[in-house]
Amino acid sequence: MSYRLTSDLIIQTELSAMEKQLSFIHSELVHDQNNDINQPFQESVKWLIDKSENTGLYVNIIPLKTVTDKHWQLAKKISNTNLQELLAKLPDVSPNDFGEIKSGDNNYLWYRFSGSDFKILLITETTALDKAMVYVSKRLLLVSAIVLWLVIWLALAMSTQIIKRVESKNKQLAKMATHDSLTGLPNRLYLEEQLNQDLLNVSNQDIPMEGCLFMIDLDKFKEVNDSFGHSAGDFLLKEVAKRLTDLLTSNQLLVRVGGDEFIIWAPQLTIEDAQIVAKQLVKECDEPIMINKLAVNTGASIGIAHYPSQANTIEMLIVCADTAMYKAKQMHIGWHLFDELNIQDYKNRLSLRSELNDALLERQIKLHYQPKLALQTSDIVGVEALARWHHPQKGILSPFHFIELIEQSGRVQEFGRYIIRLAIEQLAQWKELGITMPIAVNLSPYNLLDLELVDFIQQLLNKYDVSANQLEIELTENETSLNIDIISVQLEKLSKIGVILAIDDFGTGMSSLAYIANLNVNVIKIDRAFIIDILTNRKHKAIVAATIRLSQALNCKMVAEGIEDEEQLLLLMKMGCEFGQGYYFSKPIPIQEMTEQLNNTIQA
Repeated sequence: MSYRLTSDLIIQTELSAMEKQLSFIHSELVHDQNNDINQPFQESVKWLIDKSENTGLYVNIIPLKTVTDKHWQLAKKISNTNLQELLAKLPDVSPNDFGEIKSGDNNYLWYRFSGSDFKILLITETTALDKAMVYVSKRLLLVSAIVLWLVIWLALAMSTQIIKRVESKNKQLAKMATHDSLTGLPNRLYLEEQLNQDLLNVSNQDIPMEGCLFMIDLDKFKEVNDSFGHSAGDFLLKEVAKRLTDLLTSNQLLVRVGGDEFIIWAPQLTIEDAQIVAKQLVKECDEPIMINKLAVNTGASIGIAHYPSQANTIEMLIVCADTAMYKAKQMHIGWHLFDELNIQDYKNRLSLRSELNDALLERQIKLHYQPKLALQTSDIVGVEALARWHHPQKGILSPFHFIELIEQSGRVQEFGRYIIRLAIEQLAQWKELGITMPIAVNLSPYNLLDLELVDFIQQLLNKYDVSANQLEIELTENETSLNIDIISVQLEKLSKIGVILAIDDFGTGMSSLAYIANLNVNVIKIDRAFIIDILTNRKHKAIVAATIRLSQALNCKMVAEGIEDEEQLLLLMKMGCEFGQGYYFSKPIPIQEMTEQLNNTIQA
């Protein structure tokens, strides 16, 4: 009786442990959007197996939505012979079943699971059962009928200890499957379970329920990661998680869904109260965090969706909040409440994101050119290259529609190289036509974190026999100043090979003048915001005048952006501004028109 009791208890306990292991494995697979068995997942499963006390274990995972029959498997301490014998003995039953089989002197338990995306088979050697059975069998042979009850008690005690140990491991596995390892916060799987439970309770009650879901994305997390390293990024995430947690009430749930994104589910919260909470969240995220003895202000963009007025399912609630968050980020307004007009924007964004790779491969993104002129003579002294996506269906799209998608996809450096290649190739084509005209390209500071960028530019210049001073790189002032210590080395290298350096949108950032002096740039371009009302805004006029004097003192050229009428032009000339660009002279135009215009200038 004790033998059978111990056997049944241990088998059920180990089957329960296998079920938890399968839950962990499946939760990891659910988050793989490509439906592939990728490296991070393989490492997670290998770690799980290494932590297992089983002497023999086999995992086989088969994706159901791939056109090939590839699968991923891993065996531990099971020989190929034993494995083939075990697989041959598995009964041909329906999915989601389990059982016990034997190979040689060893006993094994198997568990087969089938989800919507994957089929998983798990086989483990029942070592705990073997040890317990040997122990109980020997004692039963040695004791008499008088002490039989002691043996039964001992077997029950052993089973209890084994069950406690397995239950402890089950709890650890359950937490691993539903919580983020870095911050300790619940993850998306936990959120979906909680929302399912809350919404199920609503359907079983007569009392109406409402709630708000907040999608939070940190604005400058990538800068911190790139500038200070991943350890600093991890510290930032943990600090933000702690701050957000302190703001919430006991019934509000904060989860981390990956990267720099968080979600808050706040049941029984009205739209009006949600807007108050959103302002508090934005304010908290704007508070500086000390990293490497520097105060870093990360900021956040937050989207709000309301249940049930805006969405009545989990999936749509998250989609609506994500759409509103993107709108907040796009408009730089901190937070935004979802409205129906955002849905089409969200669909368009998803469509463009999926088409971005083809756009780069097929060179659908082309350069348009806006001339820069010497104001006194109206001669073209250079052109600025501006990216335009020539979309097969949507027509010509400005950077407003796709630059942020490129940043979010992690392809900033690839895109920067793409634009530089187009510009240098165009310089080479113009050279063959007898046209010598510098081209300026806009680069993100993230491009300068590409340690091989300078070598890449030098190789292209050599390949196409183009002079380095024909290429000008424009950097945005407020972005540049954030990473001044890191990118200054790259800027110095570019300067040494002869590339012209410019500060774009000067006056809109928060950098000090010391930064501008340290960058040792050749050109300062004052932002169009100061030009557009220079005739009526005396403060902007004073800033432009000061910038002109600053450029002269630093021995830099000064370019006024956004000149739109003759009165602005005449005033800038009177103030001593030498160069400018804007719609008054020309809008950005395709390469054919620009080449024709330059040819006409040469012939004249």
